[in-house]
Amino acid sequence: MSRNSSLRVFAALAVLLVVAAACSSNKTSGGSSSGAAGKTVKLAFMGALTGAASQAVIPGYQGASLAIDEANAGKFGNLPVKIEIVQEDTQGSATQGAPVARKVVADPDIVGVLGPNFSGESAAAGPILNQSGLPFVTWSATNPTLSTNGWTHRFRANGNDNSQGPAGADYISKVLKPNCAFVLSDDTTYGKGLGQIVVNSLGLANVNVTADLGAVPGGGTGETKDFSSFITKIKQSNCSALFYGGYDAEAGPLRAQMTQQGLSNVTFVGGDGAFTSTFTKDAGAAGDGSVTTCPCGDITKSHASGASTFISDYKAKWGQDPGIYSADAFDVVRIFINAFIAGDTTPQAITNYLTSVHYVGLARDYSFQANHELTAADVKIYYWKDVNEKWTFLGLSTDIAK
Repeated sequence: MSRNSSLRVFAALAVLLVVAAACSSNKTSGGSSSGAAGKTVKLAFMGALTGAASQAVIPGYQGASLAIDEANAGKFGNLPVKIEIVQEDTQGSATQGAPVARKVVADPDIVGVLGPNFSGESAAAGPILNQSGLPFVTWSATNPTLSTNGWTHRFRANGNDNSQGPAGADYISKVLKPNCAFVLSDDTTYGKGLGQIVVNSLGLANVNVTADLGAVPGGGTGETKDFSSFITKIKQSNCSALFYGGYDAEAGPLRAQMTQQGLSNVTFVGGDGAFTSTFTKDAGAAGDGSVTTCPCGDITKSHASGASTFISDYKAKWGQDPGIYSADAFDVVRIFINAFIAGDTTPQAITNYLTSVHYVGLARDYSFQANHELTAADVKIYYWKDVNEKWTFLGLSTDIAK
């Protein structure tokens, strides 16, 4: 990656300013809600609020914060409590999952967790959160194995990689129709898991695959700067399509260096971990034509009641359009708010509420199966394409890859 030191300082300051602004705006006030006179309940937000992968998380935090501010102001009805959002920054690191979870469960006022946002930190934090009895709801940790641990307080409010991976493979096999595909991934729980599902799905589609899974070290940290060794392998495969399982911090520079080293003709396809402004910035013009899958749609295309109001409120609060998972996080907090309004303000009562909920949100409908995965009918995967260094919504995967 060819950033100079001044750019790195600027980027770090930009992230700090965003999070600082979020902190200052989240000092909740009573507003017109009756919750101002009631007790305060806390929702802990667990995710990468700083660090190289933060642009995959901050938009969700902003959506969640907006919902809480509006609830405290009485927008959603008679709230019997005041809600406080507590920032718990994992920096996207799996090694931070457990210590952050222990800090969360030690606070008796925290009644629920928004997140964890990534799969690796979820795997580390899950046992601690579940044993404490705190309900924890993610909209972005997509590794399917998280549903196999028997965690009775965990909920996933989005599709997982058993849906996202095949959609990525479908785009490659049905739209790109390459001579073969190279599948590369980082070393994270998310990246390796998604990459393996894509390999399996491409095999079922009779696409010849060369795979190098878990190869890129320090996934999501931005520590890997030189991708030459991986690009050499892609060249040797002579494949015209690449799927990358991993995060934006590596995906953008990888795409840029592929073009610099003569692979501009290889189409880059990634998962939701690459679907951020960090990718388009780091890839630059070389990213043009890249495609990602995401369980998140385009809220500006939503016909849901309240979507246009959400967009205008979000822009008024944050000075920018909603980003990846902004509406999804807003929806999840609205479900917590409805639980509070129903009188369910303890962790077990909230878990019980979530188990039987059916909520019509901005991003999708929400109801959960017995394993607390989103009901299959509510799962949708979308394609996005980098056009002139900006993500452009293509549509539902089932409409595009036929």
